[in-house]
Amino acid sequence: MKKVYDLTTLKITKAIVHDIPKHKKNDFSLAPIFSQQESSLTDELKLFFKDSIIKALGRDRAFKICYDPSTLSPVNNHVNEILYSDQTFVNNSIEIGQHLYNIQKGYNASGILFILKCELSDRVACVIMKLERDGGAQLTLNPKTNSFDISEVKNLMLTAKTKLFKISLLFDRSKFGCDYDGSLMDYQINIKQKKELTSFFIDDFLGCKPYEDPKVTTQRFYNLTRTFIETVVQDKIEQAKNVQDLNSYLQTNKNQLSPKEFSDLYLTTPFIQDEYKSFLKTKRFLFATFNKDLSLIKQKIEKFMIVFKNGIMIFGNKGKFKENVELKELPNGDHQATVISEIRKIE
Repeated sequence: MKKVYDLTTLKITKAIVHDIPKHKKNDFSLAPIFSQQESSLTDELKLFFKDSIIKALGRDRAFKICYDPSTLSPVNNHVNEILYSDQTFVNNSIEIGQHLYNIQKGYNASGILFILKCELSDRVACVIMKLERDGGAQLTLNPKTNSFDISEVKNLMLTAKTKLFKISLLFDRSKFGCDYDGSLMDYQINIKQKKELTSFFIDDFLGCKPYEDPKVTTQRFYNLTRTFIETVVQDKIEQAKNVQDLNSYLQTNKNQLSPKEFSDLYLTTPFIQDEYKSFLKTKRFLFATFNKDLSLIKQKIEKFMIVFKNGIMIFGNKGKFKENVELKELPNGDHQATVISEIRKIE
């Protein structure tokens, strides 16, 4: 598979540092200190931070992220302005820092917010880093520029008084030809042990969610919708119809799928449609369009089988069941299946 970008091509073009203090919720007496101009960048500093970025985002624990369309975070808008306007870099970086300060609670650590504008594989990207420092480590504001110097950040990192805490790389997906918005390394999250890749930094600050590979998203959509049908739809014949509809919908000649579209097309009442939407929400599955990949469920959706209590099974594949089997509920609660076809083979 072709790589979306090559981290070794990263070139830092702009940088700025902000100091975000720890504070209790709704206690804004200790204010953040924002640099009022960009930091000077020597080749040595560019190389040092480039190596730090590659080391972090090149780890197995780094993961892809997407902007969450339901977020209240303004970071997406400010990053987009940074990507396409050099003149707004400082102001937008301050707005990002102010957002971080505003949403912090008493348990969120103080730290250094470090924002970079970069070139990456001949395109533009933005790096947002949060660094945690020891209690005694302080940044010194340059009175002439009213700004912090990133050389201080390097010195603090080299003396182990400051450690890279979280780092995100964000870009315009349309320019990179991919279906996600960046990648993130959070040294507090172990993706091999954590079931839900969520955190204050990802959700509340960046306004992002972990990217899911289309084949995983498609599989989750199928499994969750099957679970909903089997637990909420009480009528067995309606269940059978809904499952066949789900299989047919997944096999339509479309590159994208939508829970809303499935609901509108196949779920029969507004009540069931609302229940379905609420069910997916409780499972943290967005009611939004996603790219389709049937790799993990292809064999499942090509087959359909009904098992009766008396041991009889009726099996069909590739949509033939719906066309050739008539299901009917009898007055005593039993079900009758009628197959009208020529017998081809007896085993």
